[in-house]
Amino acid sequence: MSKITKILAVFVLMAMLLASCQLVPSKTTAQTDEVTTTLPTTSSTDSGSSPDPIHPDNMKTPTIYLAGDSTVKTYEDGQYIAGWGQYLSLFLDDEIQVVNAAHGGRSSRSFINEGRLYNIDDSEFNYTFSQNGGKSIEDCIKEGDFLFIQFGHNDDASKLSNYATIYDRMVPLGEPDANGIYPVTPAAKVSTTTLPEEYTSVATDSEETKALAEITKYGSEYYAYNSGGTYKWYLKQYIDFARSVGAIPVLVTPVARVKFSGNEIIGGAGLHGENFAYVEAVRQLAKEENCLLIDLFAETKVILETATSTYANYLMALKPNDLTGDWPAGYDSAYGNTDAGYTGIEATHYNKYGAFLQAAKVIELIVKIGYEEKANGEYFNFSGHILYTPSEFIDPSNLMSKSTVASLEALFTICNVTNPNRAYADPYEVAQAIYDLESLGDVTAENYLELLAKCEEIRAKYDALNVDDRPMVENLEILERYEKAIADMIIASRPEPVKTVIFKADDLLASLYNTTVDEQGFTLVATSDKSMEKKAKVVTFTYAGESYTTAYGLSLGGSAKFGTSRYVSFTVDGPCTITIATQSSGSSARVLNLVSSSNSVVGSYEAGTSVTVSSIEIDEAGTYSVGSAGSGIYIYYIIIEYFE
Repeated sequence: MSKITKILAVFVLMAMLLASCQLVPSKTTAQTDEVTTTLPTTSSTDSGSSPDPIHPDNMKTPTIYLAGDSTVKTYEDGQYIAGWGQYLSLFLDDEIQVVNAAHGGRSSRSFINEGRLYNIDDSEFNYTFSQNGGKSIEDCIKEGDFLFIQFGHNDDASKLSNYATIYDRMVPLGEPDANGIYPVTPAAKVSTTTLPEEYTSVATDSEETKALAEITKYGSEYYAYNSGGTYKWYLKQYIDFARSVGAIPVLVTPVARVKFSGNEIIGGAGLHGENFAYVEAVRQLAKEENCLLIDLFAETKVILETATSTYANYLMALKPNDLTGDWPAGYDSAYGNTDAGYTGIEATHYNKYGAFLQAAKVIELIVKIGYEEKANGEYFNFSGHILYTPSEFIDPSNLMSKSTVASLEALFTICNVTNPNRAYADPYEVAQAIYDLESLGDVTAENYLELLAKCEEIRAKYDALNVDDRPMVENLEILERYEKAIADMIIASRPEPVKTVIFKADDLLASLYNTTVDEQGFTLVATSDKSMEKKAKVVTFTYAGESYTTAYGLSLGGSAKFGTSRYVSFTVDGPCTITIATQSSGSSARVLNLVSSSNSVVGSYEAGTSVTVSSIEIDEAGTYSVGSAGSGIYIYYIIIEYFE
């Protein structure tokens, strides 16, 4: 299967829908209780605002500008992550342009501070963003265009324990009144030589220095976390800006995060707030400002709950976000494959398929906007510019039950999200291929490379099976036995290393590490509040045919902060194999990250509940570090081997 760049290249853009009456979305049973698109009334609101005026240019084809965060932005084709903004244009004809100005890690506040919405005269930033060479949206947007506004993920200040993002991201909601209405409290800019007390009271000196360097780029003044502004006020700046240039603002609620209680998505601290407070604030502002609203949170919540907690993960991105691979060929093996650099499944960002579904839903909702307002001609009617779904697209449906896939596709009434090229492999053919494998005999030094190719071919066929059909391959253990025997033969057949460097927990000189220390040619990086310990832990393991026993392990504690604490660092001279014997300190498997000097994850080691030995090959010299991707992990041995 080719990469997505090739997949997208062969999209067949089919004929436009013929009549707007065919485009009216009817709610499915699962959607009935959900709010979708809120349209402005014809009367003014209590705030004194009025609907966006009717402009003659509104009848011309507009450009859609997207202001948002990482859940909207455009990613590289090969990455296992996507934002819905990068797929929006697939459902629109060439007359409608989409400019995706969204950027990762931005809140409604920092997007303005950085000059992405409108120009900041004395800012050091000179931004260019996806699909646009301008400094800001202000430089390009014109009368009759649309400005879609989605923030919330990085604004969410309901989990203030994560102090690191207070200075540049978080935005307070403010206290609601007796009716649960959140305030629109204005902000006043402050000097960029100051940081909010909520940050300085907990940040280290080095963190403060870095934060000051960042906000200085905003110019002489900026909107700080504690400068008075509330979430609704910052969002109102986008509405006011769009209207000031004759554009149409559209508020979009943030996409749902994956946090299930049973089969229901729930909120909470850091999850759009208790009772989804940040989502509700967007809905309130849309009513108060008589602004169009696309309630994408409600729609993505339905999508996730339809997928259920069993399959919702297969709509989500893989961690780390720079992990790349073929789509969809490498998709199945990437889940659970630590050798490929996989460390976990995202709860916030979506993968290509999930973002594709979101974009289709946004299209359905903007068609509804145009259709319901067609009578008075107030808004541009997109219905004549909508394309059917392309004939080929990213499709990991083999990972989900066939009934789940059918339920997901039933949520769409305008865009056809069913892949016409979808075909599930035959489980009986896979089972027969495994039986045929046995006819080739046992694994030997003479045939293991031939058998390796056969096993890889059969494994790919198995991965292509739908999850419903996999239990039908009752002889899978034969394939697994061959795969293990081949892996053992590869190790046994390799040449002797010309140089070996070993780190042993047994040989550590101290029992507690709370400062940076060099031992055995390795650097242990720790601090007083992020310490590491040498703990008694007797384990035995085998590597390359040799048995190892250790009486101690280095306990790394919680998540590593590369560049700060809780990791082991070392320098390699050139291409080598780095093997680590590790183990989770808890009752579930965990992940140990291998990180380069530029803080990029180059690979990961699985830390099982018993001692686990795995290797990663490094292609070039440099300094590398290993640390826990999450909770506590033991390291027993690090073996670095150089081969000719």
